[in-house]
Amino acid sequence: MIQLFADASVASTDPIMWKGLMLTVALGSAAIALGWVGSSYMKALGRNPEAGKAAGQIVIIAAMIEVTALLAFLLGAFLLG
Repeated sequence: MIQLFADASVASTDPIMWKGLMLTVALGSAAIALGWVGSSYMKALGRNPEAGKAAGQIVIIAAMIEVTALLAFLLGAFLLG
């Protein structure tokens, strides 16, 4: 039983695995957030066609989400590697 825990502790400290998990969470959440923003904007356009005037704000919000994903990628790829 002790050997099983010893093997698990060695495997769980693999930095490649943690880097991959961090990138998966960061990039996956950014993709979900972009989908959520786009879906909400399309719903708003469906209810009120004049909501198209907010397209510039939506692009800025999407850019902020993308920058967050890019920073997470750079942190995982370069600083932790």
